[in-house]
Amino acid sequence: MSTDAYLGNPNLKKVNTPVEFTEEQIIEYQKCANDPLYFMEKYIQIVSLDDGLVPFKMYGFQKKIVETIHNNRFTICKLPRQSGKSTTTI
Repeated sequence: MSTDAYLGNPNLKKVNTPVEFTEEQIIEYQKCANDPLYFMEKYIQIVSLDDGLVPFKMYGFQKKIVETIHNNRFTICKLPRQSGKSTTTI
């Protein structure tokens, strides 16, 4: 088991490991923090039964859900079954 990784996973740094960020990484972090749609479309992938791991391409109503949740403290959505709302909100 590696002591340089969290729970032996080499993809995860152990606690309190200092990290140096480049200026480009800081700018990208700020873009992601300020725009959840940008972050989701650029970095999140979902599992497709037909194609495996694919980029998360949202429908218009899913984008509206994300914007509504991001811009409001409380949100109530009335949506049908099997519309991708769980994947979108997670």
